Amino acid sequence: MRLFHESQKFNQVWLVILMMSTVAITIGALAMSYPKVAPSEMTDFLAVSIPTVVLVLTITVLIFTTRLETKIDSVGVHYGFWPFQRKLRTASWHEIQSCRVRKYSPLREFGGWGYKFSLSGHGKVYNTKGNMGIQIVFNSGKKTLVGTQKPEEARQILERFTKNKNV
Repeated sequence: MRLFHESQKFNQVWLVILMMSTVAITIGALAMSYPKVAPSEMTDFLAVSIPTVVLVLTITVLIFTTRLETKIDSVGVHYGFWPFQRKLRTASWHEIQSCRVRKYSPLREFGGWGYKFSLSGHGKVYNTKGNMGIQIVFNSGKKTLVGTQKPEEARQILERFTKNKNV
C-alpha cells in the first residue's frame, strides 16, 4: 500500500521577521520602561508586563511549532493542525464525492493562511503557505481544501486511490 505524507510549518521568512520583531519590540519597550517606573507602581507594571511577555512568547512558539499534517492512504485523506488536533481528521473515501489537487488563491478565496472558513462557498481550508491544495468535496456538498507543497506527489496518490473507487 502506497502512502502520501506531508508535514508543513509556518516558516516563511516574512513571518519569522514579523514575529521576532514583535517579541523584540515588546521586551525592549518593557525593559526601557522598567527603570522609569515608580516603586509604588511596580506591582501594576509587573502585573501588565509579565502576562504581555508570556502571551507574545506563547503565540510565537505556537506559530512556529504548529504543523499541518496530511496523509493519504487506502482509508482516505487525513489532515489537521498539530498540536491543536492531535488526532487527524479523516475524510474516508466513501464520504468523498470528489478529490483533486488544484491551484487556489489563499487571500481571495479564504482570507489568508491557517485554518479558515470561506464566507463565499469555498468551504474550509487548512494551509500554511503556497497556492496548491487537495480539494475534497464531500457527498454532503461540504468542501475542505488542504494545502500542499507536494502537488504532483499528491495528485499521483489521489489518482491511484480514486481511480478504482470512482471518486
